[in-house]
Amino acid sequence: MKKKITILSLLFVASVALFSCKKDTTSLKARMMGKWTVNKIEVSGNSNELLNGTTNYTINDYMDFKSNNDDQVELSLSNQRTIGTYTVSMGNEFGMVFPEGTSYCTVSTLSDTQLRFTAKIDKSTIVKVYYLTR
Repeated sequence: MKKKITILSLLFVASVALFSCKKDTTSLKARMMGKWTVNKIEVSGNSNELLNGTTNYTINDYMDFKSNNDDQVELSLSNQRTIGTYTVSMGNEFGMVFPEGTSYCTVSTLSDTQLRFTAKIDKSTIVKVYYLTR
């Protein structure tokens, strides 16, 4: 009887370990996480027309959606590094908070190698379209 209980206990522990540790690979947050190269950012809606337009970046420019508990996002453009936070909502939407303000974002493309999203900066008419790859 003791041997049967031991075997059943081991079978139960193995089953729990096998089926309870699934990694989330389908949610928007899980698919966004990691380091992306910023290829370009298109800016529109700025009252200063000189700040509107497309800026192309190099392989050294990146956006890193961290997987830590703080949900940090790091943006490094032209050797200027900014740390913010991000929060994933329902569907294909998420928010980012940087010193320049809060952005409400909508993902238009997300694959293993491409991420494109539109960010509307709160309390302004500024819209930025980010083109990222990895």
